[in-house]
Amino acid sequence: MTSSASRGFTLIELMTTIAVLAIGSALAYPSFSNVIKSNRVATSTNNVIAAFNLARSEAIRSNRGGGVCPSADGLACEGTDWNKGFIAFTDQDGGGTWSPGDKVIRFFEPNDALAFSAVPLGAAGTTVEVIPFDRTGRPKTRAQLTVKAATCKTGQEYVRVIELGPAGQTRMKKDTCA
Repeated sequence: MTSSASRGFTLIELMTTIAVLAIGSALAYPSFSNVIKSNRVATSTNNVIAAFNLARSEAIRSNRGGGVCPSADGLACEGTDWNKGFIAFTDQDGGGTWSPGDKVIRFFEPNDALAFSAVPLGAAGTTVEVIPFDRTGRPKTRAQLTVKAATCKTGQEYVRVIELGPAGQTRMKKDTCA
């Protein structure tokens, strides 16, 4: 007597399994993409705060000063476009701005999925080129830096506003897209 026990899956079972996986993936994708967007904003916010804290502590340690500024290549400060990336640096001459003798401590790479902007507190319509710290760790320019998802629908909470206080401490608040 021969027994013809089948092994494996039938084509119908395989097609049904693939259909269920496709439907489940289609339902989960929007939620997953929102989690990714939220994590990008949170990570970049933490990088901005880390840059401020690093520049501030180096300013105190070196007894000269330090700062944070936009930079595309991580070698020097360049303009006012914070979307290119930014650096934390030690201000070797204590001048409060980037100069050729200053030392880059860390380069924070850009993220195309986010939009950055920096404005001085109380001076709407202007942008910040550098956020310097004096040798005691106090900022010479009080600033507000905004991190926002590049594709942000009205009402979504993918905006973080970081304010640099008069003593050098940072304060972060969540905001909604406009």
